Amino acid sequence: MALKNIQLSRKIESDSLRSIQHTSSAMNILRSLPVSNPQDAALCLTIGMMLAISIYSTVGLGVADVCHYCLSTTSPFVTSEVPDPVLETRQGFLALLELMDCLVYRRKPTLRIQPSNSRGVDRHLGLCSPLLPYYYDLCVVSHSLANSADKGSLAMMHNKLDEIQASLEEWQPSCLDGEFINQFSTTDAVNLLAQAKVYRLAALLVAHRLRYGFGEQDAQADIWASEIMMELNMAQRITKRLICFVTLPFLVAAVELRNPSARGKALYQVEEFVDNVTPVLKKAGRTFLTRIWQERDSRTTAFWLDSVHKPCPVLQSLDPACLV
Repeated sequence: MALKNIQLSRKIESDSLRSIQHTSSAMNILRSLPVSNPQDAALCLTIGMMLAISIYSTVGLGVADVCHYCLSTTSPFVTSEVPDPVLETRQGFLALLELMDCLVYRRKPTLRIQPSNSRGVDRHLGLCSPLLPYYYDLCVVSHSLANSADKGSLAMMHNKLDEIQASLEEWQPSCLDGEFINQFSTTDAVNLLAQAKVYRLAALLVAHRLRYGFGEQDAQADIWASEIMMELNMAQRITKRLICFVTLPFLVAAVELRNPSARGKALYQVEEFVDNVTPVLKKAGRTFLTRIWQERDSRTTAFWLDSVHKPCPVLQSLDPACLV
């Protein structure tokens, strides 16, 4: 169903309705699966990942719920003592989808995943897997800042932001050696490195905006946002290929744009940098950026994470008939 939805020539209204019906059935099957050993966990993560991709691409609503269920159900069987690269890859992918949702809605994620092999190249996340713990910590800090007015807690969270920022400023992929260069083509290497860089920069930018609202320390935010956009554009020009899974850093950087022409270009580039299998999310991304820019210009909100217009693809995209 996800592949059908990226075929621009198709009318997808009936397919979307059918996809929701299949998704509901798959959800029931997923919940009925017993998970009592690593093999069961592998099946649960596999079906959960397929289901999450389908929801992510065609509907939007419920992705985080699927991720939470799969991650919490299988966590006892995905251990660092006996690492399984395949299970860790699927777990990391689901964790990233949940982290994106938790970041937007200021919730706590299910797991703080620490990849057992920091030198490996993940099938979906490339070199970014070691950054997942930092994004988890940012979500926890964001949740705490949004739900606590205690001065002691706020000071503790700001100290945590200092620690996260210091670690991110020093972080770099750990597998940049001869083996990496020989294993991947120049095109793949450029895209992998660009993906890792923009996720690191986006984490720095999120940490900055958790501390400073719009109008405060904008110069530093502009620097990180410009570097993200520059890295994405440069990698695309060099490789003539799109970078996979950079929706989060692209949107985080685009929020900071204030020049009308730069904003117009960003809306156009949603088609390039928001995941290609998610036409629903592309539409929602444009809507989100347009509205958050309006809020920022009118000073309706000081923090984009507090915006009433969250980048959720459902409200603007679901056919009302699907809700009957």
